Amino acid sequence: MTTTTVPARSTGADAPPASSAYRLSFGHLLHSEWIKLTTLRSTWWSIGLVALVSIGLSLLMATSLASFAGDVPPMPVVEANRQAVQVVVFSTVLTQLLAMILGTITVTGEYSTGMIRSTLTAAPGRVAPLFAKAIVLAVTMFVSSVVVFTASALVSGPILPTGPLDLGYPDSSVLPVLGAALYLALIAVMGVGVGFIIRNGPGALAAGIGLVFVAPILVMFFPRVESFQWIHDAAGYLPSNAGQSLFMGSPMTGITLEPVPALVTLLAWTAVVIAGGIAVLKTRDA
Repeated sequence: MTTTTVPARSTGADAPPASSAYRLSFGHLLHSEWIKLTTLRSTWWSIGLVALVSIGLSLLMATSLASFAGDVPPMPVVEANRQAVQVVVFSTVLTQLLAMILGTITVTGEYSTGMIRSTLTAAPGRVAPLFAKAIVLAVTMFVSSVVVFTASALVSGPILPTGPLDLGYPDSSVLPVLGAALYLALIAVMGVGVGFIIRNGPGALAAGIGLVFVAPILVMFFPRVESFQWIHDAAGYLPSNAGQSLFMGSPMTGITLEPVPALVTLLAWTAVVIAGGIAVLKTRDA
């Protein structure tokens, strides 16, 4: 009779990794980031404030225009649409700050709690979680902005002396509103990049708000003389000014860009900030 010896299972450092039926795909990362985003109270507070500010300012501006209805001459449809669009998207002057804040705190919140270590342990490549976070936030911001702008248009339209948006002219009605929603989505993605670059909540907020809100205002302090003209020309390429050229037709400061250059400028800013976030994420410990 012979005896067969079964080798014992190795439990030391040389043991091969146990196989698992689960794989961390990019779809799983998207689902994870969606859960993180939607379970934060700050997300719903930010979206609620965006809705409240947008609808409130649209109503206020429409009421103000209606009070001067007797002095407003009849307008062509395109001009009337342009005025209605300005009423609907006027709130982006403030809601862009909320978009930036939401983008930064989704990142800096993980660094402050230490959750980022779990995220990077599950996805050691590091870049995939950044893109997953940016995509989930961008889609959420775009969809919620479209809903809020639609509500603003429905509420303010009957009050406007020129009437509501005429959707029969999409170039002057639908596209600018979609452009404003896209702008807020890209600002939120920039917030993600700024958050990964700075990693500190107050610092990231200061940098982000300075970029989209303070920088265009500073340009106003430079007189429009030949020696400072280059500053006003360059200011047109700041994110908020390019965004306003895209969906309002004219920026707060700087030169006015055509829609395509304005969109390219916004995409370029987003790419640069995200690239900076990737560089820091890949070269520094969590």
